[in-house]
Amino acid sequence: MAKEWASIIKNKEARKDAEDAARIILEHGIKLPRLLKKKGGKTSGAEYRAPMFEGDDGILYFNELRERDYKSYKEKKMQYRSGAQDNTFLHELGHHIDALLEPKAYSMVEHQWNMEKVNKELIEKELSRYALENRAEFEAELISATLRGKTFSKELLSYSNLHNPEQNEGIAKTLLQYASGKDICTPVDLVREKFDRMMKVLFRQEGANLEIGILASEEAQDFIETHSSVLNGSFRQVEMSEAMRKRLERSNYVFSGLKTFHELNEAFPSLLDENGNRKTFERFLNDVRKIDETYNSNYLRAEFNFVQASAEMAAKWERFMQDGDRYYLQYRTAGDAKVRPTHAEMAGITLPASDPFWAEFYPPNGWGCRCSVVQVRKSKYPVTDHEEAMARGESALELDKKGMFRFNAGMEQKTMPDYNPYTIKRCKDCDIAKGKLKLAKNPIPDNELCEACQFIRFCEENKGCFNDKIYGNRLKISKDADKTEVQDNIRAAYAMLESFPEMVIKVRENVLEHGVKNPEYMINGLIADRKGIESPKGIQSGFKKAIKQGCQVVVIDLDMHMKDKKLPVSELAKYINWRSTDFEEGTIKECYVIHQGKAVKITADDKGKDSIASIIEKLKP
Repeated sequence: MAKEWASIIKNKEARKDAEDAARIILEHGIKLPRLLKKKGGKTSGAEYRAPMFEGDDGILYFNELRERDYKSYKEKKMQYRSGAQDNTFLHELGHHIDALLEPKAYSMVEHQWNMEKVNKELIEKELSRYALENRAEFEAELISATLRGKTFSKELLSYSNLHNPEQNEGIAKTLLQYASGKDICTPVDLVREKFDRMMKVLFRQEGANLEIGILASEEAQDFIETHSSVLNGSFRQVEMSEAMRKRLERSNYVFSGLKTFHELNEAFPSLLDENGNRKTFERFLNDVRKIDETYNSNYLRAEFNFVQASAEMAAKWERFMQDGDRYYLQYRTAGDAKVRPTHAEMAGITLPASDPFWAEFYPPNGWGCRCSVVQVRKSKYPVTDHEEAMARGESALELDKKGMFRFNAGMEQKTMPDYNPYTIKRCKDCDIAKGKLKLAKNPIPDNELCEACQFIRFCEENKGCFNDKIYGNRLKISKDADKTEVQDNIRAAYAMLESFPEMVIKVRENVLEHGVKNPEYMINGLIADRKGIESPKGIQSGFKKAIKQGCQVVVIDLDMHMKDKKLPVSELAKYINWRSTDFEEGTIKECYVIHQGKAVKITADDKGKDSIASIIEKLKP
């Protein structure tokens, strides 16, 4: 029916968008309006006219002018943030749904124009500029974007008529569930579109083996981002620190990347037919369609629900940690007939937050797990014996032979365990997955999965960055870097890059965690922070703060406040030498000192004040 509805449109891309939009609407049990063509304005793509009398289904007019330039029209629209999603027909069908939900209110002037007392900056950020035109456009943008899998904040949703008490049932309730992330609206058409584009790149590959580099292609990255954004939507409204959210989203990106690698690997053999000859692209795409359906429809719902549960429990863990062992933590099930008997075995286990039990048996403990953990007063509940708790946990997860679900999302700050359906058991103990080992420039992987994993993590580290105009890919700068310090961070980076030709630096995004700013640099794969001291005495606090931030490298920036002063070699050497224990224990691996645009490096091999002083002397003109 969707195909028939869209058949009046000649432009191939426009017709496909019309089909996709119609399919989404029909899947939700909504009757389509009539689709007609008429000549419209130069900037218009389509126009909706609401039902005017009983038996009238409404009309969606497609602008005949767009038969010639639909593709460029779409690109320009998205370029200027004129739409929350890129399907013109779905936007107009958003109007259609809005009109069906509130037939009387839809035609009122207030509905068309009243956009007072709203956070316009928020609406533009989460939806689009076009959503600010009037109430009707806001609702159409919100509904259409929701049907493409997007989720939104509580504040933005509070502006919508979907909250109207009269609309608590049917499609309005469903849309609100989708938009808030409480349920998944799988954007099948969007994921399919990204999958098809990625398959075009795969089709061009030569040779007997899949090239890992395909994961860095624009099409593969677009697919990974689309998949991970669906997962991110599951916890859009869960309250947590910005740092925790960033790490959970990073976990989703890595998980989505590894899943994409599996899809590519599974599709690769289909390039050839039974006689070993290259297939046509149409036949190849048709043959791999089942892979898309299996991974990105069937599996995605289960993954969405698991990520949602993990994120909620990670946010809880973050709050628990603020209280330490002031309260006990107690394991609880959903308490209904659907609770698995195995999980019911752990119900009521009560232990301090510091007990190792929570590292292995913190929910979710499997696909579809609804168990939770709550804080309880020590005076009200007796603590469970540790050995008894561990035995009950082992019994409860006896069927989890691989130990896949024995992880704590809050402790590890990940939505998915390192060992999951797209990895192997060894990944559970991998230093790279745990963030304990830097990514080498030219890693030697144990197998293709390890190579893909390292490559995906490298792509994640550098997404959202742009190359410096002078040093190119040796200096990558995050678009979300601290605007108040980015110029000083770049200046100091120039000094280090000039002094160390093999060095690679990333100026990282700005994130606050518990009121503490995250480290500013990634230097040769190591976390680093710049300390602009006012005197050599500041070295002590600089090291302490860097260690608290989790840094392995300290950058002492003398050009910040001491550029025009005489270089106090002896004093600098003395205070750096006082931090010798940090070097010996491996807490700090490197210290860079910057003065007058030059830099030197001090490591654990440079022992004693005299040795350090001889290095700092090199900074003199």
